[in-house]
Amino acid sequence: MTLEANKQLAQDFLNAIAVGDIDRVSGMMTDDARWWVIPSTTFSGVHEKEAFLGLFPQVLDLGDGPLAFRFDEITAEDDRVSLTAKGHLKLKNNKIYGADYHFLLFIKDGKIAAGKEYVDTAHVGEIFGAPAKTNAA
Repeated sequence: MTLEANKQLAQDFLNAIAVGDIDRVSGMMTDDARWWVIPSTTFSGVHEKEAFLGLFPQVLDLGDGPLAFRFDEITAEDDRVSLTAKGHLKLKNNKIYGADYHFLLFIKDGKIAAGKEYVDTAHVGEIFGAPAKTNAA
């Protein structure tokens, strides 16, 4: 794929996430895809494809409409696409989830093979709650 095609794939993928089109998102990912979310949120960690797809209802079901992304800087090189974005989701409780993002996507054979999601962890905590505490031995 060309770098422009990779950029378009990345935007289409994130827009499919925004509207909760899980079948489309799944079809745009490799079978062994992995997604990493920055530490300190309830969604943090490394997620295999099915677990990643399972995160959407936790966010989108709280919304009063779809999530929208505004893409700002988009850069592509080799098998990677880097995007900065602003998300906007009005919630049923009238709060606004308006996160700033940086996504780094890795593309293999025309599909998303991996992603890294950097997001404003304080804002995610305000809207969705703090991550569960674990007991360290």
